[in-house]
Amino acid sequence: MKDDIRAHQNGAGATTCARGLDRLAAGLELTANTLNVVILTAIIIVIFLSVILRYVFSSGMPWSEEFAIWGFTWLIFSGVALGVRGGRHVSVDLLLGKLPEGPRRGAEFLRDAFVAMALISLVFGGTQLAQMVGGVSTSLQWPNWLRYAVIPAAGALALVFLLLEDTRGPALLRKAGSIALGAALYALIQYPALSPFGGGSASVAMILVFFVTLLLGVPVAFAMVLGVVTTTWSGGLLPAPAILQNMVAGSSKFILLAIPFFLTTGYLLNIGGLSTRLIDFASALFGHFRGGLAQVNVFNSVLVGGISGSSGADAASTTKVLVPQMVKRGYASEFACAITAASSVLPNVLPPAIAMLVYASVSNVSIAKLFVAGIAPGLLIAAALMLCNNLIARRRGYEKSGSRAPCSVVWRTLLRALPALVIAVVVLGCIRFGITTATEAGVIALVWAFVLGKFVFREYSWRQLGQSLAECCVDSALIGFLIAASVPFAWILIADGLPQQLVGLTQDYALGPAALILVVVLTLFVAGMFLDLTPAILIAAPLFLPLLTAAGFDPVQVGIIMIINLQLGGVTPPVGILVFITAQISKTPASAVFREVTPFVAAIIAVLCLVCAFPALTLGLWALIG
Repeated sequence: MKDDIRAHQNGAGATTCARGLDRLAAGLELTANTLNVVILTAIIIVIFLSVILRYVFSSGMPWSEEFAIWGFTWLIFSGVALGVRGGRHVSVDLLLGKLPEGPRRGAEFLRDAFVAMALISLVFGGTQLAQMVGGVSTSLQWPNWLRYAVIPAAGALALVFLLLEDTRGPALLRKAGSIALGAALYALIQYPALSPFGGGSASVAMILVFFVTLLLGVPVAFAMVLGVVTTTWSGGLLPAPAILQNMVAGSSKFILLAIPFFLTTGYLLNIGGLSTRLIDFASALFGHFRGGLAQVNVFNSVLVGGISGSSGADAASTTKVLVPQMVKRGYASEFACAITAASSVLPNVLPPAIAMLVYASVSNVSIAKLFVAGIAPGLLIAAALMLCNNLIARRRGYEKSGSRAPCSVVWRTLLRALPALVIAVVVLGCIRFGITTATEAGVIALVWAFVLGKFVFREYSWRQLGQSLAECCVDSALIGFLIAASVPFAWILIADGLPQQLVGLTQDYALGPAALILVVVLTLFVAGMFLDLTPAILIAAPLFLPLLTAAGFDPVQVGIIMIINLQLGGVTPPVGILVFITAQISKTPASAVFREVTPFVAAIIAVLCLVCAFPALTLGLWALIG
């Protein structure tokens, strides 16, 4: 009896302890989210005021750009911790899901150990970097160590979140064991004499570690960090503090601030009811065609693509709004999801695309030229998808042609959608004609969407706004961290001469431009099947851009080819993130959606071939309006 009482008391004590740890983790998460929202809000206000002062009052705030860059650095690394908390870091599940329970637990333990090792490298490397830098910043006159102090703090917070992912006794002990193993591995690489990579190629060692950890389910950004950190084991090209300094410098470009601005604009479009207005306008234009609602689905992605630049956001919002309506009108659920996933490719091809901002950050290509270059290929993809949809709708008897909407309805829906459509016109016009930078155009679009949704249409509360900003902060931070992790990764590839070796190899085999672009396209297609768009661009651009430019391809054309090619991975197995988003929201089997999306993938590939064969599709419009 006493043993039973004691066991009950121990169980109650363990439950109380677990609840306390859960409350601790929730409190830390709330604090970090609140801090991020404050930082993002401050960046938005400062950059918007700077734009107003510059263009209206011919004045300015000289410190605004530096403040925004510092704020984005803090946002990125604090978002790393929140990404660990929410399990939102991009990873590739190629192995873990197929293992039996026992081996899977072992692989998950090893995966967590590698994640902990990457986080520990942030803690120690960030501490060293903060201690090494001195002086004050140029404009703000703040101590420089303050900019880098967020790195060890965020790494430590992420370790706490990793530990407290599951506060039940056995799970907590497993996480603690993983972190201890990660610490031991980090300590091990401090001894170059023990390195198995001594005297070998730094690039080969880095790529090997990257793919091994990626297969174990380590998030892509952490796998890149681990690959770079491992090169220090044998006296690599970059010491630990230099790795982090490289990461911060590479992710602290003013143009990259356009990413959180355009992402936030997309969020505000959804909660502000502007997306619904765009759908109504699309319905008035295309609802009378064969397969009308599916055609509306595609054209809606054209409109959203010209405003938000986020394929994931488009897939999620369109699935919630249009897929149930399509099913009610007789479309198969898997077909509705397939056309939604395929058309969600468009926001990363049409400007202002987040993928273009990422590519521009690693290729030093004009963002204005990239934005203009994406218009014709994006519209061609939309036309190809609509033609493909028409043929399928005729064969299956989906939604027969109806009467055309009266001009009064088209005009009324256009007027209702016009406030949202203005955003795309302002963004492209301001950037193309040099009125503002992409970042400044992004903040103008954001403020306009905020004013419309909150004060004109009054669609959401302040609480909903705060929740959306918190979500956007994490999304922006994870993209920023991927970019940051890719910078030293690419630096080592270039310093080790790998791109130059590829160029020499193609010259040895005397590959012509046609054969070369075919090889690159096939390689990128395979890479896109396993890697998310952003990390794939960050890895592929430093490798293949020198190769293709040496063969006579324009870097702008190469960028559009890469984006379309790699974005196909969003609708092809095994990763197919756009398919999984639509399938999960609509509760449709992903395997069925992958089957249905095949003809749409073929249609996009046909357009990709045209873009490769005819440079005028990407370069002609700029020459015309230039």
